[in-house]
Order: sequence, then C-alpha cells, then structure tokens
Amino acid sequence: MAETLNFSGHETFHCRPFWLKKGYDYLKSDKSFNAEDAVVHLGVGKNMVTAIRFWMRAFAMADDGNSLTDLANRLLDDKGWDPYLEDIGSLWLLHYHLVANGHASSARIIFNELRDRNPEFDAKTYSEFILSEKGTFTDKTVEKDFGVFLRNYHAKAEGEIDDLAGLLADLELVNTAKVEAEDDAKRKERKIYFIERRKRPTLPPRILLYAILDSIPENRSISLTVIMEQVGRTFALDKEGMFELLSELPAHYKDNITVSREAGVIELQFKKRPDRWTILADHYGN
Repeated sequence: MAETLNFSGHETFHCRPFWLKKGYDYLKSDKSFNAEDAVVHLGVGKNMVTAIRFWMRAFAMADDGNSLTDLANRLLDDKGWDPYLEDIGSLWLLHYHLVANGHASSARIIFNELRDRNPEFDAKTYSEFILSEKGTFTDKTVEKDFGVFLRNYHAKAEGEIDDLAGLLADLELVNTAKVEAEDDAKRKERKIYFIERRKRPTLPPRILLYAILDSIPENRSISLTVIMEQVGRTFALDKEGMFELLSELPAHYKDNITVSREAGVIELQFKKRPDRWTILADHYGN
C-alpha cells in the first residue's frame, strides 16, 4: 500500500498553544468546522479554522470524520487530565501522537527518516529528501510545510514578525546552529537544524511507557533494541537516556514491571501488560 503523504492543510499556520482546547470545545458542542459561522464561534479567520481542524487530526484529538477521540476526551475535557496543557508530559504525549499519527507527514519523516540520513538539515535538505524519496511535490509546498514544522517545535527569535511560539517549543527537540555557506563569491551564514539523541529529563517515564504500549502491541517482553527503534527515534532519546527512564518504572509498578539485563540484552518485561489509559491516569494522578 502506497504511503499517503500530507504537506498541506494547515494553511501554513503552526499549532498555537490554545488551539486544541478551542477545537475540542467546538466539536464537543456538536458544531462543524464546515459551518459558515465557524469563524464566529472559534474567534479566528477562515484559514485558521481550517488549520485548527488540521491540527486536531494531526495530534489525534479528532478522527478523519471530525469526531473527538478517546484521548481528546480524557485530556481536554474541562474535567479532563490537563485541558490547558500545563503539564510538560501532555506536550510529550502530543508530540508522540503527532509523529505516530502521520497526518502531518513532516514530523514523522523528519524524526523517523530524514535525521538518520542528514543529522543536520534545513529547508533545502528537507525538500530534496522529499522530492527524491517520496514522489512529486512542488518545492514551494514542501518548503512551506518545513517552515510550519519548525514553528511548532522551535521558539521564535526575538524581533521576528510572528512571536507566537509553537505548541511544542518547550520540549527543546529541534536545535539550531549557524554555519558559513558560500553564495556566489561571498560567504554568508545560514541556519541549520538538528535533533540530538540524548537524555530527556522532562519526559515523564509513564508517558514513555504509554508510547511503548501504544506502538508495540501484545508483547510482554520488549528488548531495548526494539524500543529504541520504535519509540527512541520519536523522543530523540539515546540508549542511556532510554535505560534511565525505563529503570524508573519498576519502582512504580514493582509487582508487574521489571527491567532485566542478561547477557548484555536489556528487556522491559511485564507480568501482565498494563492498560495504557491506566498508565496515563497514573501520570496525571487520577
């Protein structure tokens, strides 16, 4: 089955921190994003209505039919776990679903593919990768999409026109460096971006466990190698950082979870596979 790619639909707007709650409340009241009065009820322009619909799907808050998901109801309801996304764990949770869901293709491709081939990348590198590996798209569409990806993850520099930081900027996943580049006969600086595999001290162990349970079904014993492949890329964790987070889990679930190391093989083991919703509820103290 051919890979379905999506580099548009967000109207070049990155997801503002309050949009998911706004979109949730709107759909909860049985309203439609296609309604003529959507701009009035949401308090944004027509293109932003389209963008909110896009990001609700991209972050797995709504399905393709614009019905709210279980995760959205548990997280964003007024009596939900974190309706205003004040917990850093909620941002990591949303990041996981953005990459895993794939509705916004740029996040999945950059975290799972591009950065392995090009540890340092920019709009040109991204565009060349898409056009050579993924099919025929216009340079303009792909480069605009890359800009939206950056604004979701990268805080805006002082003095830039749009000073609204992206929803996921606090995760500090996308880093910037300046390098010299030759342009005709003179040198000038250009920005490059990189996502470093390292420890992630703000990533809660239970959010990581939720992602493992969600992405690797059924198994009661999962090797560190498999976890790194399936989840480590998404969270840009190195092996040491992953092992440290996994090692915190037995203290919370000592009757069910162990982390074993035998003959150099590290495994996360369950006596009984936990329910992922229970794990999230535990994180939020419910």
